[in-house]
Amino acid sequence: PDLLANLKLDYVGHVPASGEFRRLMGDHILTENDIRQQRRFPDAVAINQGHFCLHYPGDQYDFRLGDWKWVPAESFEIPFRCLFSRNISNLMMAGKHISVTHVAGSCTKTMLNGGQHGIAVGTAASLCKRYRTTPRGLYERYMSELQELIAAESVRTDPAK
Repeated sequence: PDLLANLKLDYVGHVPASGEFRRLMGDHILTENDIRQQRRFPDAVAINQGHFCLHYPGDQYDFRLGDWKWVPAESFEIPFRCLFSRNISNLMMAGKHISVTHVAGSCTKTMLNGGQHGIAVGTAASLCKRYRTTPRGLYERYMSELQELIAAESVRTDPAK
């Protein structure tokens, strides 16, 4: 028998507002190199933009008093495989919790970028229900339909168009 099978987690310590978070793992883990090299993805469902914003501890626990590194990043693609879990069949994620490395997450975590993930995940959830499939099943069989719906919604709601 597994000696740890009946243990429960009582507490997880964290420092609020430190810029850190718990990331989920998807079929793809977006990296800093993916962003810097403008890697293209056949399953792209969102375009993100912004800066790498890394926080390093200062002398105080207040993250605003620490050392910040703010590095511009060109617009980059988010693949659908970063928005669903690799091991929980019906779990999708958006915002801070997508499948990224630490440095890539410093660029994807903003509200505008998270909103783009939310559009993709909401649209994907609708298609998963329609086709009675998982997010991975959607990726494998209905990717072009998902991308077309997201693109159509982006054009419909863009005030510049």
